[in-house]
Amino acid sequence: MDDNEKFNVNSQLTDATLRKLEAGGLRMTVQRRHIIEILTSSQCTSPKELWYEAKQYVPDLGIATVYRLINRLEQIGVISKTRNLGMQNVEPVLGSVTDAGGRKLNISSLKLTDIVKQGMIAKGLISSQSDIDLSLVGEKVNVVIKHS
Repeated sequence: MDDNEKFNVNSQLTDATLRKLEAGGLRMTVQRRHIIEILTSSQCTSPKELWYEAKQYVPDLGIATVYRLINRLEQIGVISKTRNLGMQNVEPVLGSVTDAGGRKLNISSLKLTDIVKQGMIAKGLISSQSDIDLSLVGEKVNVVIKHS
């Protein structure tokens, strides 16, 4: 991560975010809680600024901890490369579909969510009564299964 890389996050630390962190294997330590709360409530423009602000609450905090946490938050899909917490979902849409000859197929009536859902049903991962939501975090499409 570049020191000049900017992130702008204006969200509150929510239970959903905490569940994502725990599901991703991160214990919610005092240091991590302060870093995340600052990340979600301040206008820090770099990891160093975040570190300086967090040191007010955790004086022995190392900058490497800030960098590792930001990288881990990216890995588990809580924030994207633009440093936007995954609270505001960006719904991915289906691009073009071409056949083996390179001809574009008319897909105007298809939705990416429907295609992913049908694939998951076909693989036996979900039932036809389940609904899913897709969100784009960085370059990854996250799927949330909502059981009915």
